[in-house]
Amino acid sequence: MLLVVVRTLILYTLVVIALRLMGKREIGQLQPFELVVILMISDLAAIPSEN
Repeated sequence: MLLVVVRTLILYTLVVIALRLMGKREIGQLQPFELVVILMISDLAAIPSEN
């Protein structure tokens, strides 16, 4: 259980850092579809960490 929490925190931190590096202007230029795809990829990356 602790391992799942640690992996989730690491993935969350990496996603936040990636979004910060992109900047507000870049995120604002993303189409809604592209933002959904990014969130889906991060969700798929979290699945193996649950096992």
